Amino acid sequence: MNIYVLKTFKTIARKIENGDLHGAYEYALRLRSQLLGVIYDNEMFAASKNNAKLADKQSEGYATDDSVTLKIDEPLPPLKDYTSAVQEHWSELVNAAIAKAARERKLPRFEKALVWIEVTTPRGTNNAQLWDTSNRAVNLIINNLKGVFFEDDNLEHLAFGVVGKWGEKGVTIVRISSFVPPAL
Repeated sequence: MNIYVLKTFKTIARKIENGDLHGAYEYALRLRSQLLGVIYDNEMFAASKNNAKLADKQSEGYATDDSVTLKIDEPLPPLKDYTSAVQEHWSELVNAAIAKAARERKLPRFEKALVWIEVTTPRGTNNAQLWDTSNRAVNLIINNLKGVFFEDDNLEHLAFGVVGKWGEKGVTIVRISSFVPPAL
């Protein structure tokens, strides 16, 4: 798998040198999935199994009696970047954060949960265009919370919101609590 990553790097460099920026971009989109594949292969099969997994390094979780906060040290990806490798990566990130929160205390379960997702995007990425909150791969988070904090991700058991902001470092904060409808 390492050879594919190296070939992709070389292809991106060659395309940039030739002025084919669109082609370089298309290859750059492959790079994330390829790198995740190499990382997970190394974590599963390499002799250095004592090293911390990427998901453990990039996640934190905190619990109180009535809420849980999960922190992932990267911004939630856009839907266009959604691949099976990204899905597996985010599943591991969210589950590692949940496990860390569960070490503190018993996790609360909600009849109807409110999931609030705050995505901080680093300055310098897509600054030409602000991203739409609806174009983020929110289901990468929601699907991994279902069954743990609430029964299902239908309208009877879940309400959620997504907000974005610029920052120095990409991060995703997920807060899970009981949904209390606003007074009308």
